[in-house]
Amino acid sequence: MKDWMKMTILEEYGYTDTNDGLINRVAYELAKCPNDVINNDDFINACLKVNVDPYSFTESDMDKLQKKLNKIT
Repeated sequence: MKDWMKMTILEEYGYTDTNDGLINRVAYELAKCPNDVINNDDFINACLKVNVDPYSFTESDMDKLQKKLNKIT
């Protein structure tokens, strides 16, 4: 397996500190949430639990997060 393939896999599951990796990390944590609707507190708690700054998310990041959640849930 080539190094770039390994990096892609790590990023996919949130094991990197790239923008997409951080978004994926939060998405996998939010996927554990038992609620059908994720509120702001759920989002902030999930971010903090996986060491991601919840206030660093842009609108574009939130769109990516929603797409990732739709894909994994």
